[in-house]
Amino acid sequence: MNNRFFTSLAVRNIKSNKQLYVPYLLSSTAIITMFYLMSSLLTNKFVQERSSVLPTLFAMGTIVIGIFSFIFILYINSFLIKRRKKEIGLYGILGLEKKHVAKILFFETLITTFVSIAGALIVGQVFGRLFFMLLNYLLRLPTNINYSTSPMTALITAGLFAGVFAITYLYNVSQFTFANPIKLLKGKKEGEKEPKGSILLFILSIVLIGWGYGISLTIADPLSAISKFFLAVLLVIMGTYLLFITGSIYILKALKKNKRIYYRPGPFISISGMLYRMKQNAVGLANICILASMVIIAVSTTVTIFVGTEETLENRFPKENNMTLNGTDLSQEELNTQFVGLQGKFREEAQKMELKVTDMESYRYLTVFGNLEGNRLVFEEGFPAANVPLYIQVLLLEDFNEMAGKQIELSNGEALYYHSKGALNQQNIVIGDQEFKLKEADYDFGGEAAIVTTMVLIVPELSQIEMISEIYQQELPQANPASIDAFIGWNTDGTNAQKKALGKQMKQLSSASESLSFESREAFREEWYSMNGGFLFLGIFLGLLFTIGTVLITYFKQVSEGFDDREKFQIMQKVGLDKDMVHESTRSQIVWMFLLPIVTATIHVIFAYPIVRKMLTVFGVTSEITWLLSFTGVVVAFSAIYWMIYRITSRVYYSIVK
Repeated sequence: MNNRFFTSLAVRNIKSNKQLYVPYLLSSTAIITMFYLMSSLLTNKFVQERSSVLPTLFAMGTIVIGIFSFIFILYINSFLIKRRKKEIGLYGILGLEKKHVAKILFFETLITTFVSIAGALIVGQVFGRLFFMLLNYLLRLPTNINYSTSPMTALITAGLFAGVFAITYLYNVSQFTFANPIKLLKGKKEGEKEPKGSILLFILSIVLIGWGYGISLTIADPLSAISKFFLAVLLVIMGTYLLFITGSIYILKALKKNKRIYYRPGPFISISGMLYRMKQNAVGLANICILASMVIIAVSTTVTIFVGTEETLENRFPKENNMTLNGTDLSQEELNTQFVGLQGKFREEAQKMELKVTDMESYRYLTVFGNLEGNRLVFEEGFPAANVPLYIQVLLLEDFNEMAGKQIELSNGEALYYHSKGALNQQNIVIGDQEFKLKEADYDFGGEAAIVTTMVLIVPELSQIEMISEIYQQELPQANPASIDAFIGWNTDGTNAQKKALGKQMKQLSSASESLSFESREAFREEWYSMNGGFLFLGIFLGLLFTIGTVLITYFKQVSEGFDDREKFQIMQKVGLDKDMVHESTRSQIVWMFLLPIVTATIHVIFAYPIVRKMLTVFGVTSEITWLLSFTGVVVAFSAIYWMIYRITSRVYYSIVK
């Protein structure tokens, strides 16, 4: 027998089992498309240029989707091969050797692999471009975001999933290699043994999820959040799979032991049926839970970033106009002269344009990095560093009093301090040979918007700031010079057009000196909305991808369970159960499967809030209310969509069972 014979037989098998293969091919194509589109975002120009955080997050997301896709394809393949065990057993009865059956399965796998991967790459190209065009039209952002991919992405996708389908082939071959044909003929009718469950696996699931939650709850700063987010996600995903597989079994067995609940017709059928199929059920439920979590996090965070655009602008630009005077190449006398002169110059320029300066804030400052060891400040190099040190700004008391509207007096051995983590335990701080007695400053320096832990020291004399700068340079001679700089920020009255015109004038003024740099909130507003609108764009795109995955898994799950339950319920009706009781028992199972993933996903996202909030700080969002409202809205919206999915797929289930 040549390969043409086996190929034609494989094609005939796929056609004769189209009721099984069509959902299988559609599901595998869709899940590969999801991975392909996700990995394509890694090479997207918007993702690469807008933020250094995005490529890292999408790389993590691609790995998570890859792991999920692997599990999902194995899951739907196990259902397929289970339904075909009788057919494979018949081959043995008819005289085909196992190596011949293996060849048939090889060509079947080869065909399904080619159709799934080729279909996914084509659908990914078409869907990606069309959906990007649609979102560009609906959101009407100032700048269009174009869909892009690369041949390397397509090759990686094809190679990865060719390997996944190779594993499914080995699994399928193993199903008949170690079984006799007679047993295979009964394979579809054989029920699964009652899962025993493992207390160790159940405890491990709680430990893994608790570990992931713990990382989120104890995260120190936004940069740590980015580096540890992927680990937390993997831990929760692994824990979720184990929890659904083992935890659900313990719950069902506990219900089974409760005689008041179990020994009633409806619960008896539902509990016993779910218990015997829970291993397969649990994987599907865990998949839905993970995808639901991804939808909620992706959409709610990007909605938060877009809704909080004004907040991010205010955090990024403390005032409408922000001028920084770099003191690296200036003497202290030159710095002080320009510091005072520029404030008058800005008022004059505003007056020429018939604008009035309001809320001017100005101060001189020194920026250094270090850590507190006891009460001694030990200097360290700043960014980039493996362990981000404490970010320290040293201000002059005179400038602080004017900025805060206070009249505080300090002696030479005293200093005010602000720490983003709250009050310090230390009563004094030692810098070099100088010791300062600390008093907490009653002023908010906006530490919530800081990416790293921040401390502000306020000293009475400018000479003391110079002394700290010299100590920093002595301890870290290889580091960049720590210069005393100055900041001047102010608001004005007038229209937005007038403010933009003033911003352009200030930009021209600053370009005349290498020591000056100017930023205007109004000038950045359009670009900021465009960038945050792009984040919303990506969030909606990912949310739709994950929702499609949820639909596919739910549909495939209902179909597989319908085929498993059909013969059982036909038998139940023959022994006297009416259709209403059968319908009620199946309804309770479906409701269970509907509620459990969405409730667990919501709990996951609630515990993910601390780490997500830290990551949002990187984008300048600090408002808890904004995220809470976005989160609540997305959960309600996704629950409504999921309810519609449930209603549609449950009809498919009932039609199969009946």
